[in-house]
Amino acid sequence: MRSAAGTANGFPEVEKLTSILAVADDDGSARIAIDKAKSLARLFDARLEWTPSVSLDGKPLHDLIRERERIPDLVIKAAAGAHPLRRWTLHGNDWQLAHHCAVPLLLCGSRPWSQPMRLAAAVDVSDHDSSRFARSILQTAGFIALGCSGNLDVLYSEREKRDDTLRVARAVKLAQLVREFHVGCERLQMFRGAPEATLPRLISARHYDLVVLGAETHRDGISWLESLSSKIVDATDGDVLLVKPSEAARITAGSAASTREQRANLSEQLV
Repeated sequence: MRSAAGTANGFPEVEKLTSILAVADDDGSARIAIDKAKSLARLFDARLEWTPSVSLDGKPLHDLIRERERIPDLVIKAAAGAHPLRRWTLHGNDWQLAHHCAVPLLLCGSRPWSQPMRLAAAVDVSDHDSSRFARSILQTAGFIALGCSGNLDVLYSEREKRDDTLRVARAVKLAQLVREFHVGCERLQMFRGAPEATLPRLISARHYDLVVLGAETHRDGISWLESLSSKIVDATDGDVLLVKPSEAARITAGSAASTREQRANLSEQLV
């Protein structure tokens, strides 16, 4: 593992996904998550470890992760199950894990991944806090797409209807972020309308394998269940990868030079 001296948030800036923690309970729903964890571990040449969802003394999973001697770069587990009115939704335990987990959390459904993998990153740049989330989402999504040789769509819907200057400024900010994290600008797709209404319908219709989202709501007065991320989780029939702003340093493509180097390494692994 190569790492820089560190970042302002206290996490080391790693240039590779080096460790994955898979939640492996004794039930059939975990099988698909384990298979996907193995696939990612092979692609990224990462160490793969296992843990049950609850310890013998009843500690929740997010506490078990925090107390581990080696914190993983990614946690992957099966989603808790289907909702009678939705394809699947976050069970209370999964919501707690997404909220408290110190690293990105990949929640898997039962559908296998396509080849090449189809990914989407749903972002918002309407204010400072949303831009922080967008940076984390794009950094993580771009890195995963690179390692999987997948196709990544960056999805943004502009809620502002009247202020043309503000809309243009946000579009410029988003384009800059896309370039910064080496996501091709041709994959940037911009729409108009409240994203909570526009993006879930779009993602539902496109059947992405993996959607990368913010793990928390950043809007005052909005609960998780009312947030864009929650509505997309309810709409997708694929998997979701939930990240927080502080997690961008854990899964990163690094500089342009290190990105080219990693692409060459990954190509050798896939030969």
